[in-house]
Amino acid sequence: MRWNRMANLLVGLNVWRIAAVDGKSLEGPEFNKPGRQICPEMLSRYNRACMLSHRNVCQEFLSGSDPYCCVLEDDVLISPDFPQFMNGTDWIPADAHVVKIETLGERVWLASKTIACLNRVAKRLRSSHLGTAGYVISRPGAQKILDLTTRPDRSIDRLLFEEDGLIKLRTYQLVPALCIQSNRSGEKLMIPELESTIQPKTSITAAQPRKPVRYPVWNKIQRELTRPFRQLPGFPTWIAMHCRGTHSHRVPFV
Repeated sequence: MRWNRMANLLVGLNVWRIAAVDGKSLEGPEFNKPGRQICPEMLSRYNRACMLSHRNVCQEFLSGSDPYCCVLEDDVLISPDFPQFMNGTDWIPADAHVVKIETLGERVWLASKTIACLNRVAKRLRSSHLGTAGYVISRPGAQKILDLTTRPDRSIDRLLFEEDGLIKLRTYQLVPALCIQSNRSGEKLMIPELESTIQPKTSITAAQPRKPVRYPVWNKIQRELTRPFRQLPGFPTWIAMHCRGTHSHRVPFV
């Protein structure tokens, strides 16, 4: 069971479990509906269940007196250094609403300024970095998350960790990260119970392998000649980010 695995990983730490909301108990669409206008009614019941689960964590945290809380989903792999960070709070930036301790292994934009955090550093997150498998929140941060998710129109990771959420939350990224979801680590098949349950399973039918398509030489030359122009739309963003004192990083998990 997932909880047994997490309990073994977190032995010695002050841990409390919040039962996840079951998406099957909610009304609403079975899947998100891409291409439709963004609105709460288009959010799948499974994404709403995930949202409600995280809201329950924030409410439970605010009912106590602890200054910080680490939120972990139960399908994560954690670093051996994780207990060292969870046994103290001095490393957390004083103005942080959220410290993201997870990585997706993708490139993100981070501020140049670094804050020492034990054997890692924290940098302000300046671009989208999805996922809610692991993050630390302050009490003001938890209240802001509740405010942002009162009537959600997107999944919780998009509300918190896309550009709109980053404007409302002072969010730091821990580098290297302390956790990663199993399906991002390549270990999913080794731990089958960690398969995602956000969306219901669908049947998969085997397909015949496709034959490789052979394009004329001129098509290849044309693609190479037009490549710089196809990449051009991202160039203004690159310039703007550098002017803001940010740099692109691929956040590792160690």
